[in-house]
Amino acid sequence: MNILIAGCGRVGAGLANALYKEGHDVSVVDRDPESFVLLEDAFTGFRLAGEPIDSAVLRRAGIEECHLVAAVTGDDNTNLMVAQIAREIFRVPKVLTRLYDPARQDIYEQEGLHTVCPTNLTVDLIQQIISQADQDNTRVVFGNNTLSLSALAVPASHRGKTLAQVGLSADESIVGVLRKDGTILFHEAAGSYRLKKGDRVLCARLV
Repeated sequence: MNILIAGCGRVGAGLANALYKEGHDVSVVDRDPESFVLLEDAFTGFRLAGEPIDSAVLRRAGIEECHLVAAVTGDDNTNLMVAQIAREIFRVPKVLTRLYDPARQDIYEQEGLHTVCPTNLTVDLIQQIISQADQDNTRVVFGNNTLSLSALAVPASHRGKTLAQVGLSADESIVGVLRKDGTILFHEAAGSYRLKKGDRVLCARLV
């Protein structure tokens, strides 16, 4: 399958790395050429530095032969524009759109776009962790992938540290913090928060 990914942040690069391993022909477009360092050294797909909403750039990236376009930049408006260009101008059969603002999900879907909202997914997954707090982890299946979600008690050695200073294994990602009082700070909002006794670090890992 020919796939074009707009945006080479952590999500875009992770998606590109996974898809090329499955044998797909993958092209990645990002306005920042330095973002391509997130791609694995063995990545064999096409990479192009340019504005994702520029139809000429998309043509150079091979959108006219694409079966699927995934708009996963860090900006909702850019993702919407890429998705509309892919669907309306280039008639790409399938278009996936990442958005951060859950209030816009209905609007996107009314436009006929397939959406993935990390905010809603994170809330749903953390609720599962909280509801099964007596278990070591919760497993959620997405197609052929299984995600292990854990709420790890903060050891004494990590108290007073920020999330950025907490080391996890290479295959784990920090989602946020479940504080002792039951409130949740997502990763983006917990940048300067210092961990305290009784807090739990919420992390996810593909298994």
